[in-house]
Amino acid sequence: MKFTTAAAILAATSSIASTGAFTLSQHRSNIAVYERRKQHQSNASSDKSSSALMSTMESKSVGNKSGFNSQDGLSSAAWDDLVNGSAELASKSAARTYMNKFKGDTAAHIIYSKLLEHGTEVVNGYSGGAILPLLDQFHNSHPRHGEAKRIRWITNSNESSAGHVAEGIAKSSTEADGRLAAGIVVATSGPGATNLVTPMVDAMCDGVPIIVLCGQAATTAPVDAFQSAPAVEIMKPCSKWSYQIKSAAEVPFAMDYAFYVARNGRPGPVFLDLPKDLQIQQLTDEVIENFLDGVGTYTEDEEYNLSHDKEFVRLIPDTTAIHLGHVKEGLSFVVDNEGELKHVESGHDAYHLDHHSTNTIYGGVDYDKIYDEDDSRETGKLGAPDGLMAEMMDRIRNAKRPFIIAGQGTNDASEELMELAESLQIPVATTLHGLGAFDERHHLATNMLGMHGHATPNYLIQECDLLLCIGSRFDDRITGRVSDFIPAARQASKEGRGGVIHVDVRFSENAKQIMPDYFVHSTGKKFLQTVNDAIRMNPPKDASRTKPWITRKLELEKENPIKITQYNPQNFMIEDEDGNSQEVTRTKMNCQGVIHEMNRQLLESGKIDDSIFTTGVGIHQMAAAQLITWTQPRQMLSSGSLGTMGVSLGYCMGAKLANPTKFCISVDGDGSFNMTFTELKTIGEEKIPVKLLILDNESQMMVEYWQRLFHDERYIAVRNKSPKYCTLASAFDIKSLYCESMEELPEKMRSFLEDYDDEPVLMHVRIERTPCLPMVAPGQPLDNMILVDEDFEVDKSAAPS
Repeated sequence: MKFTTAAAILAATSSIASTGAFTLSQHRSNIAVYERRKQHQSNASSDKSSSALMSTMESKSVGNKSGFNSQDGLSSAAWDDLVNGSAELASKSAARTYMNKFKGDTAAHIIYSKLLEHGTEVVNGYSGGAILPLLDQFHNSHPRHGEAKRIRWITNSNESSAGHVAEGIAKSSTEADGRLAAGIVVATSGPGATNLVTPMVDAMCDGVPIIVLCGQAATTAPVDAFQSAPAVEIMKPCSKWSYQIKSAAEVPFAMDYAFYVARNGRPGPVFLDLPKDLQIQQLTDEVIENFLDGVGTYTEDEEYNLSHDKEFVRLIPDTTAIHLGHVKEGLSFVVDNEGELKHVESGHDAYHLDHHSTNTIYGGVDYDKIYDEDDSRETGKLGAPDGLMAEMMDRIRNAKRPFIIAGQGTNDASEELMELAESLQIPVATTLHGLGAFDERHHLATNMLGMHGHATPNYLIQECDLLLCIGSRFDDRITGRVSDFIPAARQASKEGRGGVIHVDVRFSENAKQIMPDYFVHSTGKKFLQTVNDAIRMNPPKDASRTKPWITRKLELEKENPIKITQYNPQNFMIEDEDGNSQEVTRTKMNCQGVIHEMNRQLLESGKIDDSIFTTGVGIHQMAAAQLITWTQPRQMLSSGSLGTMGVSLGYCMGAKLANPTKFCISVDGDGSFNMTFTELKTIGEEKIPVKLLILDNESQMMVEYWQRLFHDERYIAVRNKSPKYCTLASAFDIKSLYCESMEELPEKMRSFLEDYDDEPVLMHVRIERTPCLPMVAPGQPLDNMILVDEDFEVDKSAAPS
């Protein structure tokens, strides 16, 4: 990555950041400190009083280490302009230096260069007239390449699938900085862009960094030109940033900003609209100067700012910084000596606070008050020796029934999570996206909680006196009826001995669903490291206080295992190819039994740690979450919040492209697979060695079960007529297996898992229609679970979505 985050402007050296609106006066305050610092340094004075004065000025300035006016953060030309008293000239000079690296290149050429610069290895997409200039950059014979590294181009069967492949790459890839890599999609205008709405929303909901680059009709084209569409406006609600390029000069800024926004804070999708004529525009001196002459400013006049919100690049008056993005949703950067953009944490409005963790602890307040500037509101620094940190640690050390929810925000902190759980003997549950962050072979693991979670964590969380929710946003699928959620912890909070500690990188998640006693605005990793340090320095006095709690966990696990329906064998008469009849014994299978057998073989072979699983949405998804033994972070790739059917195939392809040494297994239902099986074409062409397990009950069984419970068994739109999947696979030159009985399952599964490591394989398994249990009935408390498949009364006004 080319970004280095400067020291936080959000907090002063000895005080907590305000959560009020960001103002230019704060920028100027930061700059004043730097000007004095540089003046002090240039005088090379050893005068102690001067040093003391310097220290005092810095301690009183918010963000005194921003780097805005530090020579270390500027090109030499920009520094000369700053010394001569012109911040505007300095920032323009820096911007010029930055763009000059690409002088002579077309916008399409710059985009490809930026993809290389950010470490992109694979790009997925589909062709079309409006994206041809960029597409041409990927051709192996393009003169730009020579002996240089090339990005692998993969043509998908449609744009939507390309988006899901990019999500699979992003979900399963981690770069050196610990953040997820960005998946890249390239498509044409009009339907090419609109076909990517679902992957964009899916990525937005689940926090997946993808960058979508779409062509657009030329800026000179007439209104309603062929394959034009208001793509930027369509994508705004389902992206972190959506923008149409106005000049080749913007492209370097836009690409760097796209990667930064997609990968930082809570990750998510970014959309760039690329008019065809601008893709071939060359970045010349004239283009650069025209662009710089037209660069606007970011002022304190909100009305002016909003009226100029279409300007992507703006100077910040009296600073050397450049504001990128929308007025209310933008970030600040400087250009360093190497001519690269360097992000500067420069504000503490809502958007900045969702992109920069301040490592601050906040006392509990209602959601509508989290941004209020109130002197009476309790705040403290994570890691401080006293204050809220000390209070919070007392509750953690002394809790008798503590419980951890490990969400997606713990995927980069599995070791730290394990240390905390072991040192205090705390049971750990995971969310769907957190599966594998805590090894389920460990005795403190309670596995996934929630609507289709295990019974044990659902019961335990309702009985706990202290809940630590780390890197999860209290989704409705894990809370059940909110008014009845965590009653024991709420009572412990009133008594000052427990409650809720919520850790999230997004400040906007504070009290959105559940009001915590302590909200920690930090990453899960930083929080766990800090808490573990505090525990090592001052361990609990009563090391046995949670022993009865662990005993309770074991009792619940014994009483409430996941039950798998067993069928009695049946005898059948069949004929062989020669017409001879014989009697055979066959036992039916269900989704849970097949997944259980796959999991058993992977555990026994020692391959489970090296496996990545993807799913569609439905019974198979929840059965996989329940019955696979999750051992590694980011091992489960699934659509959580949006619940997008058909994603498993694309996710699995992306995971294998990003992790070629892993076993990548798609666990899919026939309903989900039928939506996107055209990607078998891509798998066959590219020889992507994925393993595709299709659990076929010719039904959307999850919805069918809801129709049984809530609509008096009036089944509609839930039955499928499945194709012959093995025949379908052979059409694309993909090997396949077919299994229809429990007797043949072990050997067929062994072959599926072990015999096709270097080529793709599909396994079609015929199963019976069974619901996925346990299940929390919609509108019910988390511990009111359906554990067995039997008829009972339900609240039909609370039908699930």
